[in-house]
Formats: sequence, structure tokens, C-alpha cells
Amino acid sequence: MGWYIPIVGRAARFAVPDSQPLQLPRGHIPALDGIRGLAILLVTAYRFAGPHDESTPGWALPLIDLGNRGVDLFFVLSGFLITGILFDAKGQASYFRNFYARRTLRIFPLYYTTLFVVLVLLPLLGISTAWLKASTTDLNSLWLYGSNLMMSHRGEWNFGGLNHFWSLCVEEHFYLVWPLVIFALSRTNAMRLCIGLFCLSAGSRIAWILLGGTGPATEVFTLFRLDSLCAGAWIALAARGPNGLGALLPAARSVLLVSGLLLLRLVVLRMRLMTIPTTLFACFFAAFILLAVASAKQGILSCLGRSSFLQWFGRYSYGMYVYQNLLLYGLASVFTAQSLQQLTGSALFGRLGFMLVMSLLTCGLAWLSWHSYEKRLLAFKHLFESKRPTVPLEQIGATLPAKEARVAHT
Repeated sequence: MGWYIPIVGRAARFAVPDSQPLQLPRGHIPALDGIRGLAILLVTAYRFAGPHDESTPGWALPLIDLGNRGVDLFFVLSGFLITGILFDAKGQASYFRNFYARRTLRIFPLYYTTLFVVLVLLPLLGISTAWLKASTTDLNSLWLYGSNLMMSHRGEWNFGGLNHFWSLCVEEHFYLVWPLVIFALSRTNAMRLCIGLFCLSAGSRIAWILLGGTGPATEVFTLFRLDSLCAGAWIALAARGPNGLGALLPAARSVLLVSGLLLLRLVVLRMRLMTIPTTLFACFFAAFILLAVASAKQGILSCLGRSSFLQWFGRYSYGMYVYQNLLLYGLASVFTAQSLQQLTGSALFGRLGFMLVMSLLTCGLAWLSWHSYEKRLLAFKHLFESKRPTVPLEQIGATLPAKEARVAHT
């Protein structure tokens, strides 16, 4: 396994050339679209690579498990983006209205349209939804973004084709509360809170396991997933400090290298270690995002973030995430990996073919919903835009006396 040390080390060392001036970009950051695309591809590969049975080669299991970490990357990315948006808008008269309105336009239409079709329209048309294993009472929790709480309470994955909505619920809980936190606290105190919540999340998750807790709660309960969200939030706040992004990069390189080496061993050996890998992934992805944002155009991480291929998937990532599990369950009676394996006579080609077909269906459906109505509703986001000019942070600090610059960043 010695081969991985120079590879990871080289990526960490050369991701951000020191000769380049480092500023935290404001507004839209294309590199983050590529990271979002990487996250959805990881999740998609995990979703369609099953079933994880005796036909799965042993060498493939760690790779399949790694795909599930795309959700962790989504959480860290959300924490980074949302916190940055909120901090940059802090002090504006329409701070709360703008944020909640823009989140509503982005999230609610697809979420509630999907619930209406699956929970209301299909039963009215007499189409079976037996693959929704939950009771009516449990399913109703979806309307209030509570499926992850219901899963934690029941101790089972009982929503069938809507199981994956748990992560949307976790993010919505974060969106509801975090604007109040950023509004009420200074940058420094918000960073301290992030560290406290990070430790509380990881510690409570371990305590739950030590006390005999079982079921999906360790993966889906909101408190147990705050370490990833807070890791992203912390780097967003730290990058907006007086020293800007540059001061964080040496530590980010070290975190990327150390956590990457530890995770490589844990992933290969498929060791859960009381969910400690979840916390390590939060650190790894936070460092990864920082370095990708700061990378010059020739940087290794920048190549990932600026990849037009990954950015395409990043654009449609929300729809892809919503639809893929529904397709998997909805088509299970007519199209499965096993059926293709029997058709091709090969477990490997059958599974790869299944992944390809299901991925194409997912992309097609996500593309269709985006262009048919999602982006049309997003056009109204301009009504809730920040009025503050988009000026690089360093320029703001440079135009103020030293004392005022420190206040502006804090």
C-alpha cells in the first residue's frame, strides 16, 4: 500500500501554487459546481452498484462504500455555501426574507411535487406503492421534513423508495436554524459554536453506539450529522477572517494528507470504528473544498472543480438525488441488476449495464424536470438578491483602517 503516500502527498502539496494571490471568490464559484457533481456521481454509483451480495467482488466493496460518502461531501459543501451566503448578507434589511425565499424556490418545488406524485397521485390512479414500506402516519412525516426523525424513532429504514429523503430533512433543519445563528453571533463566536457542535455531534454519535443504540439513527439523526455541516460552516467563516483564505491553506494541506491516509486504510479494511470515519471524512472534505476554491487554474484540485463534465452533473444533482432511489424501487419489478446478469451471463457486465442504464434514466429525468419547471421557478430568485456589491474580501479590508477592517471581518 506504499504507493498511495506520494500520490496523496503530491495532491496536497501542489493543489495550490504558493505564487498565486489568494482571494476568497464572491458570488458563484464554478469549482463548487464540479465538487457537487463529484458528490452526486459518488452517490449514484453507490445507489446502483447493488445488491451487495455474494456476487459482489471483495475488491469492489470498499469502492461501493466510498460512494455513500458523497452524502458527507454534500453536507460539508452545504455548510460552506449556506454559511458564506448568510455571513455575506448579514446586516441587510432583507436578510431573513431573501435567504428563506431563495431556499424555498430551490428546494420546495421538486421536493413537494415528488411527494404529491408518489403519495397522492399514484394511489389515486390505482398504481401500487407497496415499495413504500412505511405506514401512513410515518409517510406523513415527509411533508414536514421529518422522515429522518421517524426513522431514528422506529429504528429501521422504513420509507422504501423515499428512504434517501432523510438527508434532505437534515439539510432543511440546518437551513431553518442556521440563519438565526449567523445573525445573532459574531464571526468568531459562530466559529466557536461550529467547533462545539462538531465535537457534540461526533461525541453523541459515539455515545449512542456505546449505549447500545442501533438502526439508522447514527446515519440519519440530525444531531449526529452536524459535524459535516459544521465543518463546512467553520471553513466558510474562517476564510472570511482578517487573514483571508491564505492563512488556512497550510493547515488544509496537512488535514487533507493526514485524514486522507487514515481514511484510505479504514476504507480499504471497511472499518467503521464507531463512525469515526464519518468525522474524518468531514475534515477531509472541508480541506478538499478549501484547496479547490483556492486553487489556481493549473492546480490538481482545480481541474476537478472546473471540469465541465462534473459541473454538468452538479447542475442537475438535486434532481438526480431525488429521482434515483425512486427509479430503483419503482422499476424493481421489471428491471434489476440480476435480470441483466442473467441476460449477459456475466455478473460484472450485468451490474455495469444496470448502473449505466439507471444512471442514464436518472440523468434524463433530472434534466427534464430542471428544464421543464425547476429553472423557471428559480428565475424568481433575482427578486431576493443581496444588494451588497460583490467585492473581494481583501479589497474591503484594504480600503478600511486596520481597526475597522478587523471589525468588518469579525
